[in-house]
Amino acid sequence: MLLKCLLYGNAAVSLLSCVFFLFVLRESNLGKWEKLPRERVSGGILGFLALLAFIPDVEPMFPVERYLGLLIFLAVVLSVLCFLYIDHLFARSLAGILILGAHATLAETYAADLRFSSFFAAMTLLYGTAGIVLAAKPYFLRDLMRKCAASVWWRAGTVFLLGMWFLSALLVLSDLLSR
Repeated sequence: MLLKCLLYGNAAVSLLSCVFFLFVLRESNLGKWEKLPRERVSGGILGFLALLAFIPDVEPMFPVERYLGLLIFLAVVLSVLCFLYIDHLFARSLAGILILGAHATLAETYAADLRFSSFFAAMTLLYGTAGIVLAAKPYFLRDLMRKCAASVWWRAGTVFLLGMWFLSALLVLSDLLSR
């Protein structure tokens, strides 16, 4: 069940990102979109949802059943602190989702022993690595948007990689659903 949710999420995010870079982002509206990586409210909400979604990842340190209330409280406190003190909050929240999502999806995919999982693993490695780079240099998201708005080659390359990510998630999901 978790693997299906993660694969649907990967497919949806990659498809929405393709649509954004292909049809929405243009030089005429770049001024509006290049503010997104520094956006605090949407970054705070995205970061809070990411913290809640990945609470099970702390299982080795804290039994989730026993400390669930405390972990949710800590997620709220951490979200407020991040909202108050972190710059480029949306980009960093997105980076955290990419990194933790790559880890969770790969762990579930390896356990399921599906066809096309090696292609999916390679694509997941790419977007997990993109998350690590984005966490280190959050202004790269703004720079990517600027390059994609100005150059058709950057837009085509970005859409191609996001499309391959969508295809890999779709192939693994189709194999999972056919069993």
